[in-house]
Amino acid sequence: MNILGDNVGHRIIDAGCKSPGDCVDISAGRYAIWLVDGQATWQKGNSRKVEPINASDTLYELTGPGTLQFLEQSHYVRLEAGDALGFGPRASLYHMLMETRNRGIGEALAAGLSLHARQIWVDIGTGTGAMVQAIQERGAELGPLWIFGVDQAMNMIDEAWLSPQGRIPAWFVVRDVSAMPWPNGMVDGITALLLLHLVEDIDALLARLYGALKPGGTFAYAVSSDQNPFVRMVMRQLARPGDFFKRGQRQVRESVLRAGFDVLRSDVYQDEIVLANPEAMRNLIGSIGAAASRGLRNDIAPPPTIVREFDLVWAQKPAAAPRRG
Repeated sequence: MNILGDNVGHRIIDAGCKSPGDCVDISAGRYAIWLVDGQATWQKGNSRKVEPINASDTLYELTGPGTLQFLEQSHYVRLEAGDALGFGPRASLYHMLMETRNRGIGEALAAGLSLHARQIWVDIGTGTGAMVQAIQERGAELGPLWIFGVDQAMNMIDEAWLSPQGRIPAWFVVRDVSAMPWPNGMVDGITALLLLHLVEDIDALLARLYGALKPGGTFAYAVSSDQNPFVRMVMRQLARPGDFFKRGQRQVRESVLRAGFDVLRSDVYQDEIVLANPEAMRNLIGSIGAAASRGLRNDIAPPPTIVREFDLVWAQKPAAAPRRG
């Protein structure tokens, strides 16, 4: 069970008072629970593990399905969880410092897409919209395209709406892509720019994406390479230990293949961040959600110049995709 920190965008789903022995069934998805008083336990799915939830000022993150059982008379509030990755509070700074740099990765990924008029494309974990803009530019001469950017961080979506619209319009939606309902076999293409190494349950997400795509539909993504010098530098700067990445590029690809996708091709993308001094690099690191939420060390100065390296992958749902149970 993870404690939610300085996240924003929570939406109240329900609240109430429960007596000892009362239970609340939590459906699939990611939620936050605030126990105002009393005591409860959380049991996820069929797991035998029971975790305590105590009254405090803390929001507890729960990933359903599961059951809340109340041990004492308790007042509680259940919320749809906001930005667990911590980007929301830093959205404006991230947009200013990282948008142009991430656009380069998005343009390289978009260059390998096969776009056609009247297709539906969805960019998940869209952030401030760098990948959406790359698709807009790539398909500018094709005629109508429907492009959607989805992210759970409301502040990041607000920043995405501020970006100039291209000749092809796009729509931005605040939703958790791991919990939102997806249409079955209706989407032509899905992109994920610098997201999949951060997702908690990648297999569940990929199963949803696989189902949403038409047979022959495209799934293209970019993740940090396992040898990315930028990430290694960021990790050295964190004041609190722990890797905020859930998995590396090889593990991501294994999950993509396990979901049923065919990998058509991959490429390595490199760029270089060149700043005036170490303090400017420190400010840039401070715009990155999960990393910045751990705080930065003051006793180690980051270099003002660093190389970034990413794995770009173009995959496809088989044209004669087997039905998945």
